[in-house]
Formats: sequence, structure tokens, C-alpha cells
Amino acid sequence: MSIQQTTTSLLGRDTDPVAAGYHLRDLATGDAASAVAILSRLAGNRDRLAESDPAIIGALLRVVHTLLVQDRSESSLEIIGSLTPEVMEQIDDSLPPETSNRHLLLHLLTMARSRESLQVFVEILKQRPPTDWMDAAQMLSPLMQHDDWPVDAVFPAALECLSEPALAASLLDLANYLVRHGRVAEHPAAGMLDTLTALLGQVSSRLGFFEDNPRAFGDDVPTVQKRLAEAVALAVALCDSLALIGDESAIGKLNQTVLLRHRRVQCEAAGALAKLGDEEGRKRLIELAGDPAARLRAIAYADELDFGNEIDETYRTPDATAEAEMALWLSQPHQMGVPPTNVEVAASRRLLWPSFDDPVDVTLVRFEYNMGERGYSNIGMTGPAVFTMACDLADMPIDDIFAIYAGWHADHQDIFSVPTEAMNEAQQRAMETFQQHLQHLGYEELKPVLLGLFLDERAGVFTATREGTACVVITDGLETIDQATAGRSRPLSGEDLFNLYKGRKMLRTFNP
Repeated sequence: MSIQQTTTSLLGRDTDPVAAGYHLRDLATGDAASAVAILSRLAGNRDRLAESDPAIIGALLRVVHTLLVQDRSESSLEIIGSLTPEVMEQIDDSLPPETSNRHLLLHLLTMARSRESLQVFVEILKQRPPTDWMDAAQMLSPLMQHDDWPVDAVFPAALECLSEPALAASLLDLANYLVRHGRVAEHPAAGMLDTLTALLGQVSSRLGFFEDNPRAFGDDVPTVQKRLAEAVALAVALCDSLALIGDESAIGKLNQTVLLRHRRVQCEAAGALAKLGDEEGRKRLIELAGDPAARLRAIAYADELDFGNEIDETYRTPDATAEAEMALWLSQPHQMGVPPTNVEVAASRRLLWPSFDDPVDVTLVRFEYNMGERGYSNIGMTGPAVFTMACDLADMPIDDIFAIYAGWHADHQDIFSVPTEAMNEAQQRAMETFQQHLQHLGYEELKPVLLGLFLDERAGVFTATREGTACVVITDGLETIDQATAGRSRPLSGEDLFNLYKGRKMLRTFNP
């Protein structure tokens, strides 16, 4: 079946979802030229496209986008640049409602970066704006990665979309980028000062209302997180825009914003006030350096504005920086969403580490959240990466905490795991051997979880009991590690234990 025939089979209201899965898999094996053929077929069948299953069409858009961008080769980029903007607009206009991945189609227009493609892109934004701010950010990202596109093809026309919640932050971020990189003599939104200050007042009021009543943003966690992230992104972009425009009439609204409890917003507002010469903004930045979640940005702004010497040097130490990195990471919407109640360094070592050629500083940071009668605490890592395990590491020996993070961070084609349901016969036989070994060691009620492959070595992970205590255990026949799971709210999983196993081996080898 040709690409055109396969694509056509995915269109229309009577498409079989099961068959569509096979056809999508076939199309995914193509190349950039195949993607162009698919787009041509979609543009030529607009009526059937409009009647199609949104889920299938969304998956097809993902396939097309991947085929065009996966290798980033010069030929693929030339093909993207040759896409006809009007054809892309026709396809977008014909997509069935609720189609996912629309933003990927528009992302191709901004990747092309021609005047024609950008003008079509802006028109689509006006007519059919995105509803997710992360999608909007991806669509605009090529314009912040390249300086070879005509600014007047986007601004000021795109600013007509500032009333769209999902677009406003990304558009202002792009405008701020152009100012910082000297591509425009004046901020694109300088003539909209009253609009920007009013918008900042609105979003600040909304965030303040949220702080008093989190349910104001929705009844479920994903909705609340999405709306909070959107509001924070807009507040941050507005503060930055007002600082770059440099009009002191914005100080009143910025003073309202700096009173919010959200540390990121508070820091951005204080930074904007300081840039506008407001003394209270300068003082607030110096104070915020004492807050781990705001420390890094507060110091960066103070240094930029030449009063960094007024910040206590204890906030610049490696330990203070590690605590700040962890607090900032935890504060992100896709993590905890709020800063921890307390952070402190648990241990710090300079180690040869997976994926690094030279020794790196690795710091373990203990954090906790006090939530009335409930609490949450754990130990995360900073240095090679900032991350914290979902499982509880608080009572684990420090050497093992370093090891489990080393195992998690290892990235090698010969280091992976195979779950029980995916094992072949040879792997099943290996697991049987490991199970017999564990039985000899006194483990009972053994159930296989996964087979870990570590370069030339193999190890089996099982759930089990030992002396009546439930646990998860791993063995390679020579070394055996177990961790109790009974009575723990966040016990180690089989994958966590494999991370501990390989991390121990790597750190022993790298750091004898």
C-alpha cells in the first residue's frame, strides 16, 4: 500500500482504530519526504479529514512531525522550509475539533521561519489559538533559537493574542528575548503599557485568590497545576516586559505583585522593581537571597544590577547553592509545585560519576514538607543533575543513597532491564537460576519482577519474604541486596533496587 493510500485509509468517520494503529506504525518508518506526501494527502482530502477520529489524526500529526524533525539534517530542514504555508493553513483549518498535537503542525511553520510561513502562523494564532501554554511555548521556540527571521512578520500583529491565556506568556517571552538580544530598538509591546499593567494586576489578583483558596483553579490536581503554571508564567513574563520597557508607571502594579507568596513571582517582581530604580525592590531581592527557592534568581538579579556585594556570602557557598537548586526544582509545577519547608545538605562528595569523564561534585540534600498533621520528606541529589526519587531514602545509608542515584543516572545501551512479561526463554531460565540461589539463602514466596542487564552481567529482581518480612531482593549469584517493603509507605521498587545494585558496582569501580 502506498503512502497516499495508507494515509487515506486513516481518514473518515468509519476508520477502524485497530487497523489505524498498524497503518500509523507503517507510516512511522518513513522519512521526511514521506511526511510531505502525508501532508499533501491531508490537504487534498479536507472534507474527510474534518470527519476523522481526532485521536487518529493527532497520532498522524505526531508521526509527520517526527519524520520531519527527528534527524535535524540539512535536507530535512530544507524540506521543512519548502512546505507551503497555505497548505498547512488548510490542514489546520480542517482538523476535527479536539485533535491533539495541532501545535506540532504550527511548530513546523515557525521552524521554516520564512516571512510567508510566519504570517500564516500568526493568522492561525488569531483564529484558532492554542489552549495549552506549553504547546504555545514549543510553537514559538524556534524563534528564540534563531536570529534569521523577519521580526515584523510576527510583531506587532501577534500581540493581538495577548488576551489568550495560553499564548500571552510565550509571546511576551519572545518579545523580551528580542529586546535582550538587540534585535529590536524598542520592546514590541511598549505601546501597550496600560494593557500590560492591567494584565499584571489581573493575574496578581488571581494568584492571590489562589493562595487563599487553591480550589479556585480547579477541582483536580492536574487542572490546578496547569492553571497555576499558566498564571505564574504570565506573571513572570509581564514583570520582565515591564522592566525592559522601563516605564516607572508600572511600579504600582509591581508592588502589588511582590506581595504574593509565590517565590518565583515575588522574585521576578522584586527584580523588575529594582531595575526601575525602586529601593523597596532592591531590599526585597536582598532578603529573597535568604530563601532557598528564590536564592539563585535573587543573586543573579543583584549581580546584574551591581549590588550583589550586599548579599551575605553564606548564600553563595556550595552547600547553599545545592539547597537552592533542590528547593527550586521541587517548586516547579511538574514536581511538588511549592517550595519545601526546610532543606539542608546531608552529604557532599567529589566523585567519578556515570556519563562524566572527570570527577563532579555530588550533593545529597534532605528536604521536608510540613503539612499540618501530615509530612513528607526525602533526600534528593544535585550536581550531575537535580532529581529526587519517589521511594523513601531517608533511612538508607549515605553510601547507598549516592549509589542509587548513580545507578539512576547511568545511561548506556548495554544497561537496561527486562520486565517479567517481556522475557524470552533464555532470560526466564536465568531468572529460575537466580530464584534457586535465593531459596538457598532463605528467601521465600519469591516472585520475579525484572531481569537487570549490566554490561556483561545479569541480575534478577524478585519480591520475597525473609524471616517473615516482605522485601524486594536482587542477586547476580555472587552479590545479594534486599530492602524491606513491609510497613513502608514508599518502598523501593524493583527498578529502584536495580539502580542501587548497578550504582554500587559503578561507584566501587570508578572510586576505589
